[in-house]
Amino acid sequence: MAVQRITSSLLLAVSACAYASETPPQQVQITGTRTDQRQRETTTAITIHHADIVRQGDQTLADVLKRLPGVSISGSGAIQMRGLGNGYTQILLNGEPVAAGFSLDSIAPETIERIDILRSTTAELSNQAVAGAINIILKKATRGQRSVSASVARQGGATTPAVSAQLSDQSDAYSWSLAATLTRKRNAKPFTDWQEQRDANGTLTLLRHTPQTESGRTDALTLTPRLSWKLADGDTLSWQSFAYLRRVDNLSGADETALIGTHSEYPHNDANFIANFVMLRSDLHWTHLLADGAKLEMKLGASTNRRTGTFDFHGRDADGKPLGRHHVDSGPVENAVTSTGTYRHPIGEQHAIAIGWDASHAVRSEDRNEILFDGDGRQTGSNNADYRANVNRLALFAQDEWQMTKQYSLYLGLRHERLDTASRANAANAPDALDSSSAVWSPSLQSRYELANKDVLRLAVSRTYKAPPLVKLVPRRYTSDNNNNQTNPDEQGNPHLRPELAWGLDAAYEHYPGGGALLSVSAYLRRIRDVTQSRLFQQDGVWVEAPFNDGNARAHGVELEARLPLTKTLDLRANLSRNWSRVDNVPGPDNRLENQTPATINLGADYRWQQWTLGGNLNYQAAGPTRQSLAVLASASPKRELDLYALWKLNAKTQLRFSASNLLRQQASETYRYTDSSGAMQRIRLTPTHATLRVMLEQQL
Repeated sequence: MAVQRITSSLLLAVSACAYASETPPQQVQITGTRTDQRQRETTTAITIHHADIVRQGDQTLADVLKRLPGVSISGSGAIQMRGLGNGYTQILLNGEPVAAGFSLDSIAPETIERIDILRSTTAELSNQAVAGAINIILKKATRGQRSVSASVARQGGATTPAVSAQLSDQSDAYSWSLAATLTRKRNAKPFTDWQEQRDANGTLTLLRHTPQTESGRTDALTLTPRLSWKLADGDTLSWQSFAYLRRVDNLSGADETALIGTHSEYPHNDANFIANFVMLRSDLHWTHLLADGAKLEMKLGASTNRRTGTFDFHGRDADGKPLGRHHVDSGPVENAVTSTGTYRHPIGEQHAIAIGWDASHAVRSEDRNEILFDGDGRQTGSNNADYRANVNRLALFAQDEWQMTKQYSLYLGLRHERLDTASRANAANAPDALDSSSAVWSPSLQSRYELANKDVLRLAVSRTYKAPPLVKLVPRRYTSDNNNNQTNPDEQGNPHLRPELAWGLDAAYEHYPGGGALLSVSAYLRRIRDVTQSRLFQQDGVWVEAPFNDGNARAHGVELEARLPLTKTLDLRANLSRNWSRVDNVPGPDNRLENQTPATINLGADYRWQQWTLGGNLNYQAAGPTRQSLAVLASASPKRELDLYALWKLNAKTQLRFSASNLLRQQASETYRYTDSSGAMQRIRLTPTHATLRVMLEQQL
């Protein structure tokens, strides 16, 4: 009923806008310009422009990314290229790596100018991109833009309203823009855990059934202001910022039933998490023109990413009697300054070189105080886990782009990047100081050859690496509040982690039939040294999971992509990826890299008819078992999602979008199994999913 009321209001607003303007409807036609740009570029990249990003009226950026070639979204929401998450995919915002804890929900699709999928690295950008990189570019100023959109989404009985506005203007020497998005998201997610244990003979000795619920509210405000000046001598100066403010209030509860065997420590429990997030980032970019067509680009940036929050856990026995309480106050803060610069110099009309630097200094600190109480409210213990860490990064690079012949072009790059991390914690938490340094030389080569029929062959070779994130290095313990066991362990960092180094090979053949159509096939190979794997062990009677370097690994796969504008009104698109991997030191079968997605498939279509555009997309994401060690096996269910949309363009300035996502509503399952000589422990989590219905009114002012 809430959706119907809001939809009626939107329709009334649409009718008023349509009556006020008699401008005939305009159809947006897709030309071959974007395909031609990809066809001409030496470096291998797939660019998704604004019109394609907002086509289906998605509420989150993750829904947009899941349809892109070779991209998948993990169960935790992490972005994966080549099926590889876990930090192998580099996420960039306006060309800069995002901070730890960055949330995709912080960027509304309407504020994005384009998304670049970089299958192979370039020296100018970070080489911490073993699987590849995704660069999200925010919108810039256009003359006289005034637009506002209002939407409401409904999922599983919870309503999410959102309002977004974009303002911009420009003159001969000055331009500005401001985009703002305000959302209030309510969520209610039930799921069920099954825990079972069998002895060495296969006899069932423990069976627990635990229905759980998670519900809450998230309020968020995103601001992206931008200013740009054209100076008298031809130089340009621009300032762009990104602000994200979010408040989270979540409740969770669990009610355990022991069907066979004993209960856990807290059979009935509930928890409340309240937190405020602030993410601020500001960049000043100066472009200075020099003689002979050379130019110098410099950027200075500053950012802060902080959270203040409280967590309360209340544990009760099977009869509801209070047994204990855990209270945690925490406040991680990360402040950083960055500096980048590039000097570009052309050598003739078809040759250009560039040299530059990329440096950053970040300070991360966390105050985390935990207090334990018994069932009568008496304090029984406390834990202080404060630490402070400095992370310094310095990279120097050089690159050369050369159009050697009319058909053949070559890119050569070399980047040297050094990372130094120093952390100090209080003596009770981690008496040993953390000092970690790594330095990597990263050469890269990309080549493009154009055949007589304008088709393109591509080949790229690169060396990349994955530095361990700070949270994986600091040897502090994140404890489980209840039911610590082999399938629900505590987590701990490892200060001895080394970076993972990888050599990569990428090859592609692109066929351009004309009219904006594209058929592409590509393949990749990665050889990874010092691969990081999770290791489960028991320490003082407590099960703990920590990351360790574990030898070498290989990953390879193929990707297919097709874009077919069959007629002036009908477009078809499809992509498919298949990924394989193997970790040498883990016994098979299923000794794949952790969390790798074996395959993805997308099938989509768009049909334009008068004022209407209709379409949809079917997304399939395969899954399967992954063996972390001889004893540990994890698996998940595949995902199938059907999304449909309708766009009603009333006039040149007003349109209404209807979107429906996840219409198949498949139940998701995750399984974690531990087996040794004494028997087996298994945990299965079943999570129902819901469809999302969204209505959005867009108005140009």
